[in-house]
Amino acid sequence: MILRLMPAFVIGLILAVLGVSGVIADDVRSPTVGAPGRVEGVILSGSELIPRPIIDRRQPVVVRILNAFPHGDSFRYDIQFHGMEPGEYDLTDFLIRLDGSESGELPEVMVEIRSLLPPGQIEPNALSSRWWPGFGGYRTVAILAAVLWGAGLVALIFVGRKKRKQLLAGEKKQTLAELLKDRLQAASKNELRPDQYAELERLLLSFWRKRLNLNNLPHDEAIRRIRLHEQAGPLMMHLERWMHSPRRDETVDLGNLLEPYENIPVDDVDGDDVDGPT
Repeated sequence: MILRLMPAFVIGLILAVLGVSGVIADDVRSPTVGAPGRVEGVILSGSELIPRPIIDRRQPVVVRILNAFPHGDSFRYDIQFHGMEPGEYDLTDFLIRLDGSESGELPEVMVEIRSLLPPGQIEPNALSSRWWPGFGGYRTVAILAAVLWGAGLVALIFVGRKKRKQLLAGEKKQTLAELLKDRLQAASKNELRPDQYAELERLLLSFWRKRLNLNNLPHDEAIRRIRLHEQAGPLMMHLERWMHSPRRDETVDLGNLLEPYENIPVDDVDGDDVDGPT
């Protein structure tokens, strides 16, 4: 019995396959909007055909030649197409000759572009609006993460600035008088080397030339004016006396000599000059 039923089963299977193939072929010629369609083995007479250049972006069908094989005085084509608008179209309307000659009379290659919308509807359904957007989804998570990251960054910036201002406010800046005091005490006691005296003198000269706008004057003239200056002169005169005279004036009041430098931050003095004398 099985042997008798086998031929019928095989025949039915073959018919089923052929039926499915027929459906696939129909589906290829009748895709939906935006889906690719395909027509194979189409014989068109004359010289080779190519897709017509797209001039208008609103062109309803875009055609592509997949394969073109010579077939006598004709060509056999495998054509792929995409439909942008529902309707029936002749693919040969979108082909031209490669050599620029007239296309002439060509057999129709009809395809149908089917719409995904219900009959009579030409636009998609409007999105429904809600009072409160639903939570969840990648976009919501990404937006929330960006907002939190931005808030954290702003907080770090403002907190950092606030702490820095507090530190700067609580930190007492060293004055030039404090920097010079120990060095001048050592100079008055003849405890500095000659090069240290020279560096200390260079620091004071550099500071007063800049403060009194004497940088454009010759060195000798600048020194003369600094010696005559009411604030700069006393300390400069004492420093020169300590450098060149073995005698020391133990009664000198360093407080009075350093008074012009009491309210001058060390930041106002060039770094090279501050680090010079040790």
